[in-house]
Amino acid sequence: MTRRDKNGAWAVMPSEFRILIVGVRDTCRSPLAAQILQRELDDRALGEFAVSSAGTQAVTGQPAVVEVLELAARRNIRLHGFVARELDEATANDADLILVMDRAVRREVVSLAPSALRKTFTLREFARILPSIRPERLATPIGRWQSLAALAPRYRTAPEGDGSDDDVIDPLNRPLRTFERMCAQIDRAVEAIGYWDMPAAVAEGRR
Repeated sequence: MTRRDKNGAWAVMPSEFRILIVGVRDTCRSPLAAQILQRELDDRALGEFAVSSAGTQAVTGQPAVVEVLELAARRNIRLHGFVARELDEATANDADLILVMDRAVRREVVSLAPSALRKTFTLREFARILPSIRPERLATPIGRWQSLAALAPRYRTAPEGDGSDDDVIDPLNRPLRTFERMCAQIDRAVEAIGYWDMPAAVAEGRR
């Protein structure tokens, strides 16, 4: 697919909307969130989205932690064979949207790739602001999400309280119930994202 840019030249449009999920080590929260979100978006528009993960302090090649493998298996998600990768500036700049696990990670991402500021949100922050943004009427799934990524920075608002409600808890070296809490936070955020792109919500945006 092609489009004409502002200078009149033809350019190839991306075949997928690229979402990057970023954590710290990329062995716990981020790979699980990426797989849950990928499945959710595939249910809406198979083949239109590419969701991947990385870590600001990852050791490339490390596997997901055992607790996350087990939580993923409960959801029929296979993370065996997954390996972490370290975030670099090029990877951040190539993404259409960056969803990070907490505010500290967001600061690291923006420090590494300052031009990514407008497209970088915590996962729970992004889910929180979505109800304020109407889906683009008559757009393709990719077009709708490109519009969303462009509009979302205008809807940033400070979270209530100490801001921790915009973070996904880091459960590493903590009890299993903390991993389950992490997973519940991811599930609720992804559910909100999926609801925004449901046909009924898109139809509402056409009114």
